[in-house]
Amino acid sequence: MSEYNLNDYRRLAEGCNWFGFLTFDNLDLVADRIRSMIGDGQPYTWVAANEMFGLRPEVRGGQVATSIRAEQRTLDGGAEYGHLMVVDTYGVWGLHTTAATQDEAAVKDGRGRTYLLFERGQLVAEHFAPAGHRLCWVIAPEGGAR
Repeated sequence: MSEYNLNDYRRLAEGCNWFGFLTFDNLDLVADRIRSMIGDGQPYTWVAANEMFGLRPEVRGGQVATSIRAEQRTLDGGAEYGHLMVVDTYGVWGLHTTAATQDEAAVKDGRGRTYLLFERGQLVAEHFAPAGHRLCWVIAPEGGAR
């Protein structure tokens, strides 16, 4: 990991504003950041805009996470895959990556990467569904930033 990445990931870990791609390098840090935002019974609002449905927002308020976990696996055929999964009072939502580093994610086709922005106590995630359509999600703690 380069010095730039160490400083960049330090900002992520310390709760500062941060943007970048979800990677194997930061998967656990992103999970920890999400835990700090919406863990321990903190109610949150989840907003999703799905390109397949004309980007009309779907809003779920009062969600409570019951499980937040991240894991990295090697799939059949040797491909590596990182997945972050949140189980909440509605169901399950998750983010995934196949990029090891920010540099690797930056050169991937847009459909092969997950872009994240932590700002003002909320998370904005832009990524793609397995079917190929763009998704934009906002996860915001209710009652102010944590």
